Amino acid sequence: MSIEINLTPTASLLEIERLFDNSDASLTKRAPIKARTWGPASGCYAGALLVHGLGAHSGWFEAMGRRLKVNRIFVLAYDQIGFGKRQSTDLSSYDDWIEDLVAAFEYQQSAIGDKPLYVMANSMGAAVALKAISRKRIKPAGLALFSPGLEGNHETFKLTYRLRALFQALTAPESLLTLPYGPDLVTRDEFVRKWIANDPDMRLTMPAKILLEILKMTRGIVGDARNVHCPTIMLNAGIDKLVDTSLNQRFFEKLGAVKKSQHTYAQAFHDLMFDPVLDEVVSALLTWMKELNSTVGTS
Repeated sequence: MSIEINLTPTASLLEIERLFDNSDASLTKRAPIKARTWGPASGCYAGALLVHGLGAHSGWFEAMGRRLKVNRIFVLAYDQIGFGKRQSTDLSSYDDWIEDLVAAFEYQQSAIGDKPLYVMANSMGAAVALKAISRKRIKPAGLALFSPGLEGNHETFKLTYRLRALFQALTAPESLLTLPYGPDLVTRDEFVRKWIANDPDMRLTMPAKILLEILKMTRGIVGDARNVHCPTIMLNAGIDKLVDTSLNQRFFEKLGAVKKSQHTYAQAFHDLMFDPVLDEVVSALLTWMKELNSTVGTS
C-alpha cells in the first residue's frame, strides 16, 4: 500500500494568547502559544484539536490536517512548551502542558461555537489530554488516542537509560538528554524518515527535567482511566517500539467511557499520521465522529 504523505506546509499560522495567575492573583499574559490551523472555522461541521507527541510539533500533523480540512473539519494543532517553535520556552511543570491544552481548546471552541470539538492526541500528547479530561479541565465531544504514550517501550527505553535519565533529571535538570531512538522507529515511510531527519523543529535532545515531568504526569495514569467518560477511540500501531502497548490495553479496559472502541493497524509504525494507513485512519475518525453526532458529515 502506498499513499502520499505530503508535508509541504499548507496551514495558517496562529498565536493563541494565554493568561495565568501570578503571585498577587492578577491575570498576566504569557508568551503566546504557537499554533497552526487547517480550514475555516465558519462553515465547518466540527473541530479537531490535535496534540503532538514527544519531540514532535504541530507541523507533523500536516498530512492529517489537510485530509480533515477537505471534510469540513476545522483543525487546530499547537506546539507544546519545550517543542517546535517553543523549544526555548521554559517548562515549570507538566501542568504547563495541561494549561496550554485548555487554552487551545477554549480558543477553538469559541471559534466554532456550539459545534462538536474533538481532541485527537498522539503519543505523549495522549497523556496530556487524558490528564486534562480526567481533571475535568476540558470536556470534548470525543477523544481520539493515537499510539498513546503512557509509558515507554521497555526494549527501547531500557532500564539503564531510565535510571540514568532519572538521576540526571534529579541532579542536573537543565542538562541535555538524548532520546534513545530516531526516525526509523517513528515511521516506516522512507520519505518521511528523511523529512524528519532534516526537520529543524524536531527535538530528540532536551533538558532532562522534561522527561522527569513526563514521568510525573504518567504516574498512576491507568487509575485516571475511570474518570474519562467522553466517547473514546484508540488507534494503535501494530509495530510500535516507542510505547508500552500492553499498558495501553490495560488503560483501555479501565476507561470509564461507555462508548469506546479501538483498532490496531498491524503493519503501521508508531506515528500513524506518517504511515501509509493514514487514509484509513482519517476515514475511521470521520466515521466515528459522524456516528457520535449526526450533524457531523463528510464532503
